[in-house]
Amino acid sequence: MNQSFNYLPLADIADRIAEEDFLTQIAGTPLWDEAQVRVTWDWQPPFLGQLAIASRHGCALSWLFQQLKTQTFFTELLDPNYFYRYLVKAVWRYQFDCLPDDNSGEISDRDRLQWEQELKGDSPTLSDSLRANPPSRAIAGTVHEEDTPTGLLQTVLAAADRLFVTEFVDLFVYGSLMRGEINHYLLQNAEYIGEDAIADAELFNLGPYPMFIPGTGTLYGECYHIPLQLIPNLDRLEDHPHFYQRRWIPCLSGQIRLVYQGFASHIPGCPQIISGSWRDRHSIESSPPD
Repeated sequence: MNQSFNYLPLADIADRIAEEDFLTQIAGTPLWDEAQVRVTWDWQPPFLGQLAIASRHGCALSWLFQQLKTQTFFTELLDPNYFYRYLVKAVWRYQFDCLPDDNSGEISDRDRLQWEQELKGDSPTLSDSLRANPPSRAIAGTVHEEDTPTGLLQTVLAAADRLFVTEFVDLFVYGSLMRGEINHYLLQNAEYIGEDAIADAELFNLGPYPMFIPGTGTLYGECYHIPLQLIPNLDRLEDHPHFYQRRWIPCLSGQIRLVYQGFASHIPGCPQIISGSWRDRHSIESSPPD
């Protein structure tokens, strides 16, 4: 089994696929819902309209996409259309690699060369020339009977695993993750963007760390460009979604950043930091809430 899936729950999903009775276990899995099918419409000829499932492994592929949708944070952090098209392109890449080298004549040498170039990268976007000249059914994403569940599904899992290191998000931090603070080591290899602020927020001192909730003040902090592979560590630190919750919030710079926001139920009795800056936590500006 591929041992590169280091980020839960992808490792668990890979283990499940490797089980001998996997196909029996997921036999009752429903096919893709409308949203999952619809994202592929502009990738294929009109008469296909969706990623074609032509084998008994269709349920297995559907099961995997559902797991990636419901058991990972990809659809929370990435545009869903981008995410699904990226995975569909991984399926196409697998299909293309499975085509016979002798070329039966079903695919012209020109088309084969074009597709080889298009499928080399991880980007889910296809060129205008390929949109104008749709591929034959042989390389339009059809899952054939000869495809093995392990080969096909591990290909999709490997593509999802690459997202952890190839995709980045902008993170706004305002407490122990800032420079000079106790947990900044988690961001030591992240790209520092600069300072920023969030409006309509109030900051409270919980002792070793702060918490912000919606309010009437301004929250000050720092921004970082981080790979998705850091998110599991940050989720553990912040006890997401129980103590803090990840949210996309617009900053005063006009950029939307990922922020860990607290819950009002956790701040009764905690002093408010009126300035909105965690670095002022020892100043006389801190005061208990009314």
